[in-house]
Amino acid sequence: MEDSEPNHSQQPIEADDNVSLTSDYESVLSETQSASSSIFNYTYENGHTYHAYRAGQYLLPNDESEQDRLDLQHHIFMLCLGGELCVTNLEHAQDIMDAGTGTGIWAIDVADKYPQATVTGVDLSPIQPSWVPSNIKFEIDDLAQDWTWPEDRFDFIHVRTLGGAISHWSHFLSQAYKHLKPGGKIEVSEIRTHFHCDDGSFPEDSYSRQWENTFHDIAAKIGLNFDQIPYMAKWLEAAGYTDVQETEKIVPIGPWPKNKQLKEIGRYYQVHLLEGGMENYTMALFTRNGWEPAEVQVLLAKVREEVRSNKMHSYTKAVFVTGQKPKFT
Repeated sequence: MEDSEPNHSQQPIEADDNVSLTSDYESVLSETQSASSSIFNYTYENGHTYHAYRAGQYLLPNDESEQDRLDLQHHIFMLCLGGELCVTNLEHAQDIMDAGTGTGIWAIDVADKYPQATVTGVDLSPIQPSWVPSNIKFEIDDLAQDWTWPEDRFDFIHVRTLGGAISHWSHFLSQAYKHLKPGGKIEVSEIRTHFHCDDGSFPEDSYSRQWENTFHDIAAKIGLNFDQIPYMAKWLEAAGYTDVQETEKIVPIGPWPKNKQLKEIGRYYQVHLLEGGMENYTMALFTRNGWEPAEVQVLLAKVREEVRSNKMHSYTKAVFVTGQKPKFT
């Protein structure tokens, strides 16, 4: 991880001085509540269930709170892309993989939109629905290992929010390269776990900064990187991909911006962060590395209080990195 992070210049985001302390947080929270769903019995820890296949390898749970978070995150990605499912044009794709499919929501939407394509969703947890379009199938597999599908199979491989799940990205990207058809494309996307602020309203001594710094410090000590995106373009090129491009979208942490589109994204991301994202990313990582569950909950409560005040004009970024396997002659 010696590479320095790219420096992307941008205009400061203007804050809305009239946003309320809680804004319409409760209405968004109510809007995003989902009905109860059946969960497979897996390992149980700190009030959450975790996958049993290769247990302990992935730090996020697979229970209802995580499934709700993943579906809301899907909505946030689509807001960032103006309603599109990805940056890559899939009009002519025939065989698509969704790597780390989670609830399968992206794969299902793609299968609906492109009925001519066969879609394969792959994950460690079998939490996907049974009733799906006929052109989709879900498989349980560990994509950190050698892949068993035929080489040169897929037109497109979609990789979303696998930060912290893949320890050896060079191996993962080389496996994806082998299994793409010549001319096939890959898209790696992530909502980054580092926060930014343009106006000094996100102080270094805040609980939110403490959480962010501790999160990345613990991850680094156990060899995990939850913010691999700054290096992804170089890694794709090193794996042999060409036409590597990067697209960034601002994701405000709360509805504080004046810009209507950013305000809308911020509304949903605030709920995503506080009603699942922060706790689900934190509990296993912290408690398996020296923290008591009560200590974690106290810190998270302080962070929730700060973020819901909308006084800190912080934001992160959704980043989409694409590459292509060369067309051989």
